[in-house]
Amino acid sequence: MTRVEMLETPSMWQGMKEHAKNKKITYSLQVTFFIIAYFLAQAVFFDATLPFLLPFWAIVRLRYDNMRTAVIVGGLLGSLSFGLGQAVILCLQLIVFELLCRFKYYKMPASVAIGLSILIIQMPWQSVSYGGVPPFLVLLYVGYEVILAVLMTLFIQLFFVRPHQFWQAEWSYERIGAGFVIAAAMLGGMQSVVIYSLSLTIFTLHLIICIAARVAGVPIATMTATILGALLGVASLSFTGMLALYAVTGVVVGSCKRLGRLGVALGSIVPSALFFFYDATLPLDIVYFFSIVMAAILFLLLPQSLFTTLHDLFYPERDEVLLKRQTWMTEHATENLMQFQHFVDFMKELVFDRFTADYVQKKKVEPLATCMSCFRYERCWADAEMAQTVEGWCVAKAAAKPAEVLRAEEQVRQKCVKSTKLLEELETQLYQEQMNGQFYHGKKMIALQLRDLSRHLQRLMQEIKEEALSFQSIEEELMNAFKQAYIPCFQIDVLQSKPGERIVVCSLTPKKSSQYDMLQLCERLIVPIFYDVWQEPLFVEHYEIRQEPFRHMQVRFRSAVRYELAHDSYSQAKELVNGSGDAHAIFPIHAGLTAVMLSDGMGQNKEAQRESRKLIRMMRECLLYNMNPETAMHTLHYVMSLKREIDMYATIDFALIDLQNGTLWSWKAGSMSTYIVRGQTVMKIDGTSAPVGFMPQFSVETQKMKLRADDVIFMVSDGLFSSELNWDEQESYFLELIKQRIAEKMPIDVLLYDVMAHYKGRYEIEDDCTLIGLTLQHIIPQWATVKAN
Repeated sequence: MTRVEMLETPSMWQGMKEHAKNKKITYSLQVTFFIIAYFLAQAVFFDATLPFLLPFWAIVRLRYDNMRTAVIVGGLLGSLSFGLGQAVILCLQLIVFELLCRFKYYKMPASVAIGLSILIIQMPWQSVSYGGVPPFLVLLYVGYEVILAVLMTLFIQLFFVRPHQFWQAEWSYERIGAGFVIAAAMLGGMQSVVIYSLSLTIFTLHLIICIAARVAGVPIATMTATILGALLGVASLSFTGMLALYAVTGVVVGSCKRLGRLGVALGSIVPSALFFFYDATLPLDIVYFFSIVMAAILFLLLPQSLFTTLHDLFYPERDEVLLKRQTWMTEHATENLMQFQHFVDFMKELVFDRFTADYVQKKKVEPLATCMSCFRYERCWADAEMAQTVEGWCVAKAAAKPAEVLRAEEQVRQKCVKSTKLLEELETQLYQEQMNGQFYHGKKMIALQLRDLSRHLQRLMQEIKEEALSFQSIEEELMNAFKQAYIPCFQIDVLQSKPGERIVVCSLTPKKSSQYDMLQLCERLIVPIFYDVWQEPLFVEHYEIRQEPFRHMQVRFRSAVRYELAHDSYSQAKELVNGSGDAHAIFPIHAGLTAVMLSDGMGQNKEAQRESRKLIRMMRECLLYNMNPETAMHTLHYVMSLKREIDMYATIDFALIDLQNGTLWSWKAGSMSTYIVRGQTVMKIDGTSAPVGFMPQFSVETQKMKLRADDVIFMVSDGLFSSELNWDEQESYFLELIKQRIAEKMPIDVLLYDVMAHYKGRYEIEDDCTLIGLTLQHIIPQWATVKAN
């Protein structure tokens, strides 16, 4: 046997087993439909009509195509037990019914077609049998047969739904009642079947009553016994004491449910024994008692799994069913997400960990091939002068300033006799280094994006698992927490659950406590519970006492944005014609989080202005799509470093201010320091990264600072300080002006212009300049304000 055959053998055996299993299920269903058709064909109502096989065939031909043969064979065999004439009548009715259903000009309902089929066949047949107009009683029986056939069609159609929906469809009382009617018709067809002293009808009826009592108790057991007994009595035209016996049996058996299966079995026999001594006219003979005893014995032998399955089927616990379904969907989704996450982790390692670790950040200046082939090689490279010249050319080229590039090229020509060829080789080498740096950073950017994607997947899987394990709403979770804290609350409504904008309404029942005590309860117990659930502070926004429908206090909580931000900006362009190369943006991500951006394009022209605004716009789009700020800055660097025709760069100073907790996060790329002035103390946040798109490599650091009320934050561009004068002196004078104006409690909009007016009186602004000022203040709620009379 070859290896391929060995691998295929298990699959072949599995396929054979599945085929055998499907065949077994098909044969079982065919036998079941055969039995149903056989006994429905033998069911006689009013001792004259057999109206049930034709409705069963009508539904089977529409919904159960592969069961047609079993139904036809079972129905014909059942009809033959009444004689050849009854079988002929049935065949003629089936033919007429098929002709009516296949009439292409009008599609009539199945119930109408069944009624017409019975009338079209029965009226001529009875007329021929009686040699004229049939007697009135015969016509009445024909009418009964039509009515019963139409009603049975509705019952069978309600019970026998589509095959794929049979077990999944809802088992409503209407559908269960329709099943009882069909079972009663089958029991009527079983009355002629007696095996020795065992009546199949009585045996089956009592077994059904016992199962119903064990599964559903007194109501369903009584209903089952009454319906089946009544229909059997109607079928045989005998409304006798047997109906009372069946009803009492259902009540007694249902009441014995708590005594276990043995109690139910004994309870099914006791009413019959009592009625045997009470009413001698009832047909309670040896056949009856032997049948119910055998039914009780079989009931005791049935497996417990059958009762469990029936109970779950007819009385499903919705929470458990939904929880199981949700758990299955969760496991399936989690499995797919974990496979994708493994792929993401593999790609991150493949792209970043393996191929970017060996990149050399700074390359040492070494002699080029042109220099090594020159006769003046040893003389030029004997000292560090030539290396400094080449390095100066590289720096000037990266700065993208034409004057500096021309100056560096002139120095190379003065030092080298093969300057033209050397400059060409330097251009080629610089281009290759830029390409290598871009490839390196591109792989790093992709790795960071994959890392963020992996984090999103982990967070998503965790949320799915938590939802699967905790099948309750957020209101129920809060209510449980309130109960554990003994908080008198009877209703919680989460009106809005967006971070920073949450609104929750709680209905409390103050007994004899004052309003002050209830507010203290809200502040000391309820607010901490909200923080534990959402990790977000909330505060009492409004409360009122209501008298309807009973006296209670309704309290509305809202996300506690503890700080408010006042901001303004000052911008000055070096050349008013071209506009400023700086751009800035201040916008809220949500009510408790504000983003601040400041970008400085390299130069003082419209190109620099376009680059800085483009950087601000792309950064804002990245944040709107929930991208990590560090990943967003790396992505922007990669996008801007791909330019070939021109070299344009821009700095970015990006900050997030959390107004709920009072926290500042800062990311910088080539930007100036951020100053946080707290009274007479100044704190600086510096950055060491290069501008976006400037160097082949790019790194960014995240810095976090805790803020307090009355803090003033300043973000400035590099045009504020002159490169020709002492940098520290300019910075000290600028900060001193700020502290003086803050001490005078000057508003931020006035402060910026007043500071810049005095600063420009001493130092000249040589470049585009932008200054952003932000002040942080506590929000004081109205209810916290105390006024003296």
